[in-house]
Formats: sequence, C-alpha cells, structure tokens
Amino acid sequence: MSTLEITKYKSIAEIEPETWDQIAQGRGFQSHQWYTFGERVMKDCPPTYLIAWEGKTPIAAVALFRVKNEPLPLPKVAREFMASVLKHKPLLVCRSPMADTSALLLPGEPKRDEALTALATAAQEEFKKQRCSFLIFDYLLTEQLRYKSWPPGYEPITISEPGTYMPIVWDSFEAYLEAGNKKDRQHYKRTLKETSDNGIELQRHRTVPDVDAALKLIHNVSIWHGSAPNPWTRNLLENFSLIDGTWLELRKDGKLVGCGAVLRDNKFQLTSSLGLEDDVPGGYFLLLYAALQEAFEHKVRLVRFGSGAYDVKRRLGFHLEDTNHAMITMAGILSRAAKRVATKD
Repeated sequence: MSTLEITKYKSIAEIEPETWDQIAQGRGFQSHQWYTFGERVMKDCPPTYLIAWEGKTPIAAVALFRVKNEPLPLPKVAREFMASVLKHKPLLVCRSPMADTSALLLPGEPKRDEALTALATAAQEEFKKQRCSFLIFDYLLTEQLRYKSWPPGYEPITISEPGTYMPIVWDSFEAYLEAGNKKDRQHYKRTLKETSDNGIELQRHRTVPDVDAALKLIHNVSIWHGSAPNPWTRNLLENFSLIDGTWLELRKDGKLVGCGAVLRDNKFQLTSSLGLEDDVPGGYFLLLYAALQEAFEHKVRLVRFGSGAYDVKRRLGFHLEDTNHAMITMAGILSRAAKRVATKD
C-alpha cells in the first residue's frame, strides 16, 4: 500500500516555484518558469499537474496536457482523419511543452517504483475523467519502459525518430573545434566564407522582430520534410522573450532568409523552429554553428538538436538520444480493438 499522497493542480501557477523546482532538480526544460512559458504557448491545451508527496515533501510529479491538434507524423490523409478524431477525443500527453522531453519526474531508488505506480495510476484516472482517446507518456528511455512498477493497462511502443544530443565538455567553441579533426575545422571556415561571399549576415536577438516572415521560412522546412506544421510555433515566437533564449536570423540585403530558435532552461539547450529560403548557401550550417556558440557563451551543460540530418549532426559530434519510446493507454473501443489484434498475432 502506497504511503504517498497525490495532489492535482490545473495550472503551474497554483504550484509554488520552490515546490516544483525541488522535484525538477535542475533537469532541462522542467523548471517552473519553463512550464509557465509552456502554458502560454500551448494555451489551447489544458494542463493537469500531479504531485506525489511523502508527508510534506514533494518527491515526484507528472505534467499532462490535453491536446486536440497534435502534429502527428502521418501521411496527409491519415493525419486529417486523426485530426477529426482528436477534436472529439483528444490526447492526454505527459510531455514538457515545446521541448520533446518527458514530463515524468521521478526520484531515484528506493522511492522511484512507488512514485511511478501512484502517479501513473492517478494519470489513468484523470484520463478517464477527461474522456481522451490515448494517454501517452512519450519521450521515455528504453530503461524506463522496463520498470516493473507501471500499473496494468500500459503498453510500450516506439513512436518517432530519435533526437540528438551532445554534452558540452569543452571550455569554449574554439576548444571544441580544436578537438575535432582538420576536416571539421575546414568545414567551419568554408561555411563562414560561403555565407559571407553570398552576402548572408547572421544576427542574434532576444525577441523575434518579424513573426510572419519567420513563420513562412519555418513552414518551408516543414514542407521539405513532409511533416505537419507545429500548431504552437506562432505562440512560441510571440512569447519568446519570456524564457532564456536567442533568436537567430540570417539576412541577405536586409531580407530574412533563415532563422532558428535557441531555447535554454536549467543549463540545457534546444534548437527548434529552423526556417530557410530555398537557396541559402551554407545557411543551415551557419545556424547550427551559431547555436553551438550560444551554448558555450551561456555555459550550457548539454545541447539537443532534434531528429533528422543525422550524418551532419554526427559529424558535429552529436549522439542519438534513446527517448523515442512511449507508454500508452487506449480508451474504450480502441483498447478492445488493439487487444483483438494482439490476440490474433
């Protein structure tokens, strides 16, 4: 029998920053400030926070968001069908907003298993109350899928391409370049020369000067990758000044031709919302190098660069993340259908 007490909150504003940050313990994109920003950006996704208390001590938590417009990685026809389903039966996802990171915040042993069982059970109860189609704990490590303390009703799946990450172990950007091979240093110099010769200028901002122009370039990249546009990008750009971040821009003759958002929280950094015109020689690499420079200037511990372009990122020193897994619960008829398929197999 669990000795933990679970309390529920409908906004991060209802939780004392000290309480939440005690649970987050310096983990990237998990701070009270980050969730305050996330609620503003994903304002159409009502949140639910569950905290596990041991007496008066908060030891674990989950953040759940009710999502009707998830940009699913599906072909267009399937995506449109699922969009119509989710309008009536949304997803309930355990995920840090805009960060592609799990919002399952557990302590270490010996309390980990008790906290997971209590929180995952409470999340299932919330899932039923909110009449959602799927309850998803995504961006989990393989190790987390194997925890024996998941309550009945959860099934493990692998759902997306892995992201990429690199711990920052060098004292400066120059030291990072020096630690690489000669080809890598030459590539950096060629990128600077190529962009300079083509009149491309790099700028850094604390806010986004032209949101509409940026959104057009970001949409270009979505089309190239065949992915659904992120429905919260405009809100992210409009609220950019609320968090620690750097907005990168590439301009040619004063016109915006490339952009990217560098976001930081608890000494972790994430690059997102990359946008480019069709022909910007060296522009993609210039944005990547600029994002890395930002990490060193702000003394970041770890940099994440998302999925895709793996050969390029591997050459820059990035590794594949092991977080493209999830635990899911399905509602009603969906669950019964899944069980019939599993039985036939």
